[in-house]
Amino acid sequence: MSGELETTLMKLGFSLYEAKVYSALLSLCNSTMRELSEKSGVPYQKVYDVVKSLENKGLIRIIEGRPKKVKIIDPSFALKIYRDKIVNEMDNYIKIIISFWNRRRESEIERSLHVKGIKTIIRIIKDLANKSNKIDIVYDNLPDWLLKILKNFNGNLTVITSSNNLNLHGKIKIDNVMSRFIIFDDSLLVTFNGDNEIIIDSCKGCVIQAKEHFELLTYKSE
Repeated sequence: MSGELETTLMKLGFSLYEAKVYSALLSLCNSTMRELSEKSGVPYQKVYDVVKSLENKGLIRIIEGRPKKVKIIDPSFALKIYRDKIVNEMDNYIKIIISFWNRRRESEIERSLHVKGIKTIIRIIKDLANKSNKIDIVYDNLPDWLLKILKNFNGNLTVITSSNNLNLHGKIKIDNVMSRFIIFDDSLLVTFNGDNEIIIDSCKGCVIQAKEHFELLTYKSE
């Protein structure tokens, strides 16, 4: 029974020695350090540290004297208080993690740039293409201005499109696609929102997600 009880206590976050000492105190109710060591099997030189840890958890009380004694606090109250303490600590840790996540997401959102106007879009895409060594593009029906930019691109080009009879240097895959986006050098994502707006993303997560989508479409079109 003590082994099963120790396992249960360890599931509550007790260390092995804490579980052994607390399990022994459930039988003894109060004890000297020496008696507790003998009952629990925990080495005498380790018992005091274990007892202090359990006292910090609010589960037992050390009674000063010669010799020192240890008294268990009624588990029906102490364990519930201990549970509430763990839950509160977990809530605080969760808040810290969520706060970190929200700050990270906000910083990524701030790295998104919305651009409207076809002339500005053409200029930006042309400039990005001139600075890039690799372009992966998914576009249903390639407009003439984009075709012209791609024809002048001398780097590594892969195009997945619904358009036919394209005179481009690179890998061309014909598929019935609905998406419109370009990945420059695996580090910058441009997503088309209609014909007159683009969203430029430099956040790593956005680029990775787009790359996974691109690879899926590449596999599908083979």
